Amino acid sequence: MAMGTRRMNPATEAITELNDLARRWQPSAAPAHPPAPVQRGAALYLFLAASLGGGTLLWACFHPVALGAYLGWFALTPFLLLVRARIPAKLAYLFAGLTGICFFVPALHWMRVADDMMYAAWPALSVYCALFFPAALFCLRRLERWHVPMIVSAPAVWVGFEWLRCWLLTGFPWYLLAHTQHDTLPMIQIADIGGVFLVSFVVVAVNAFIFDCAWQFPEIRQWFAQTELEPYRYYASIDVFNRSVFAEWLFRRNLLLEGGALVLVLAATFAYGKYRMQQDRFQDGPIVCMLQSNLDQRLRDNTARPETDGHSLRTVTEHFRDLCNRAALNHAPAPDLLIWPETSFPSQWYQMSVKLHDEPEEPAGKKPRNWREWRDAEIQMRDRFRELAGFTGVPHLVGINGNDLEANGKWRKSNTALLIDRHGEIDGRFDKIHRVPFGEYVPFIDWLPFMKVFSAYDYDFSVKPGEHLTRFKLNKYHFGVLICYEDSDPFMARQYLSESSDGPPIDFLVNISNDGWFDGSCEHEEHLAVSRFRAIECRRAMVRAVNMGVSAVIDGNGRVLKPTRHDGKPPVWVVQTDEFQDRVLDFAPSDWHTMKQTMGVLKATVPIDTRVSFYALAGDWLPIGCWTGIVGAAAWAMWRRRRSPQPA
Repeated sequence: MAMGTRRMNPATEAITELNDLARRWQPSAAPAHPPAPVQRGAALYLFLAASLGGGTLLWACFHPVALGAYLGWFALTPFLLLVRARIPAKLAYLFAGLTGICFFVPALHWMRVADDMMYAAWPALSVYCALFFPAALFCLRRLERWHVPMIVSAPAVWVGFEWLRCWLLTGFPWYLLAHTQHDTLPMIQIADIGGVFLVSFVVVAVNAFIFDCAWQFPEIRQWFAQTELEPYRYYASIDVFNRSVFAEWLFRRNLLLEGGALVLVLAATFAYGKYRMQQDRFQDGPIVCMLQSNLDQRLRDNTARPETDGHSLRTVTEHFRDLCNRAALNHAPAPDLLIWPETSFPSQWYQMSVKLHDEPEEPAGKKPRNWREWRDAEIQMRDRFRELAGFTGVPHLVGINGNDLEANGKWRKSNTALLIDRHGEIDGRFDKIHRVPFGEYVPFIDWLPFMKVFSAYDYDFSVKPGEHLTRFKLNKYHFGVLICYEDSDPFMARQYLSESSDGPPIDFLVNISNDGWFDGSCEHEEHLAVSRFRAIECRRAMVRAVNMGVSAVIDGNGRVLKPTRHDGKPPVWVVQTDEFQDRVLDFAPSDWHTMKQTMGVLKATVPIDTRVSFYALAGDWLPIGCWTGIVGAAAWAMWRRRRSPQPA
């Protein structure tokens, strides 16, 4: 070896060779022949196509197309293009709103089926929900400017606005991105940790990562960013590695780092889901029969109007008499409870909340007019309850229109569930708390009288919200009731899991609903899909009795249990254990339509789940944390701006 020459350290030689390799692999700073800039008119057409396509992809994730198990993981990527779009902000927000319109208008088309008046409420609700898209885009563009990684900002903002939509103006908690995965059970078991919002967080994170990967293609940036190519610029990067050529080549734009973290999250989500789903040996609870009626809403309305149609009343009465007879008398073993759908009892219930004495000397002005007739109606209704219990010998949970006479002489209408014991006495009452806008009340009607045009009724139909989460007792079990769309509310069901002045924690949930409004549309399947998340969040089984269907039994893992049909008039579907697999089979969503618009009885033993749900204990920690982070990032950016030196 010649004097003066030194052999390099082997490690140094290896790094030098890798750096040389990286230099040969890296693209040039600017291509020799860059693509011609996209013309402004053509760019607008590109964004228009992206908006229409993005809304269509989101719509296809839900029923009736129901491809969300696949499309849900990337359906949001066209919307994310607007975050980095080099177009005027107003135009970007306009395209974002268009994406929302293209999603919600076809998704909510089933609203128009309810009544001709709902043709106005349908676009109104669609526009309202679509407004959350430009609002989310505003936050995302600000976070992008502050160099927050897309894989963090997109899930945080999206979940924050989904949570906001779930409670603002009483909330509309349908069509959340998590609902696209309702049948991918291993991936949604994390709902018992962070609710439906944690599932949305993971799904949006995957969407954001796919978008970031696509953004690395020069053509994508050239088409949508309207700027010169910048091959090594990562628009949302966390610089945790040194800036050597080797580090930049290996962790270029941090995609490998973020992709690795995302793979770990998905693997942990799947592993947790498989672990939870193996816990499927539940105790046998009470035997319940869900009465699934098949009555058109117009026929049911005739029994509730002041000018009652005798023919309609007789039809509804005979309809449920046949169901009760089939469930309680003609199919062994006898059930422990018969469950009626929402507002299905063929007469209204009158409750005199004040004591009125029939004394001659009492001034007539202190008594409401016709109070004697109402008192007689209350007595007759209690006699009917005793007759019903005597006919079947089984307790009933009936959905009924309630009327309470208050001390001021006014009637308080309610959407009520009554538990009638085997002797015909009222053993408990729950009044619906979460009312449906335009279906059970008209928002802002006192200040905006024109809002009445969005209502399906031409008379005062408003019901008062309930105040108590009643725990009904059935033998040694307790259950809570969710009426109609209360089973889509992520805030309400979990409150039944804690002891309160209304009673002890429940053992299972009951949903009674009248989906006859929507006459066989895709609303029936979508409603069942949404309710699966409540069972997982609470780790409690849910049984559903629904007019027109789909009635179902959902276990604590979110599995819809498959019923076997026993022929007869009306038919009885029985949920029973498969003799070969020693477990109840899953009821596939592709078969749910077989139970729509069919009169029958669904009979099942309630699977009692005793597991503890962290979400039921901690509540909405995730969306609250997301909003805390967003507000904190905004405050930090404003502080940095004030601290930075101003140009002279």
